[in-house]
Amino acid sequence: MQVPRTPSLRLDGKRALVTGGSSGIGFAAAAALAAAGAGVTLVARRPDRLQEAVAALRAAGGSVDGVARDVTDVAAVRALVAAAPAPFDVLVNSAGAARHAPFLEVAEAD
Repeated sequence: MQVPRTPSLRLDGKRALVTGGSSGIGFAAAAALAAAGAGVTLVARRPDRLQEAVAALRAAGGSVDGVARDVTDVAAVRALVAAAPAPFDVLVNSAGAARHAPFLEVAEAD
């Protein structure tokens, strides 16, 4: 049996925003996006962990920056996106809290 191969996925020139990017799935997603050539902005609550993650991804050759924000502060996140020098092409929302409900039933307060 032949194993299928994923075609080359290049994201050169694209910008990605990754919340929860300093650890776990968010960090892994950021690493994959950076390896594919995307410019990655990590968002995380803890500045120390965030800077460690940014440094590690840069050391691996990624174009990465970091912004300390708590994504439960919706106004701060909106301001971050509005102030970005260019629109983001990719969003990975991997911040650690969740309310399990159908997407259209989740309110901003959740």
